[in-house]
Amino acid sequence: MKHWPTATIAALLIFAVVFTAIAGDGKKTDAKTPSDKSNGITWLSYDAGLTKAKAEDKHVFINFTTKWCGWCKKMNKTTFIEPEIVDMLSRKFVSVKVDGDSKEELDIDGYKITERNLARSEFGIRSYPTYFFLKPDGAKLGAARGYQSKEQLSQYLAYVAERKYDTTKTQAHSEKGGSR
Repeated sequence: MKHWPTATIAALLIFAVVFTAIAGDGKKTDAKTPSDKSNGITWLSYDAGLTKAKAEDKHVFINFTTKWCGWCKKMNKTTFIEPEIVDMLSRKFVSVKVDGDSKEELDIDGYKITERNLARSEFGIRSYPTYFFLKPDGAKLGAARGYQSKEQLSQYLAYVAERKYDTTKTQAHSEKGGSR
């Protein structure tokens, strides 16, 4: 058996450590993973997010994205790392990420659909990024499209979280002498 020089063994060990760090921790992180925590936001799959939203009576924030979308990547590097946005999404919403190109199948109370078909057929998504807001029961509220600054997105999030879309609450408030 040939003896390897110490420098060669050290170089191999360093390569192994660096390769392991680059490759990750070995945990599977493909589309089948029900959640993805990035930038402090826990992103759930659509089906898991709906279930959680109903159970916790929270609104749903859906991030329709793709791997190739430049503005989606910019959102991940800017707006989605802002502490105010991370905090609001974590406390007031169930955050969902849907890949508009994914053929991963979702199971929504027995209804099977791919993420791609959910985005295109059910939500009519034609451009990325698009952000959809849902009531806790899954009813659609509306969408915001394109890159959103921290200021823009925080306004949308506050509007939905405070249920300002609910005109019965607005009317009741104004009847009590509050201002609109």
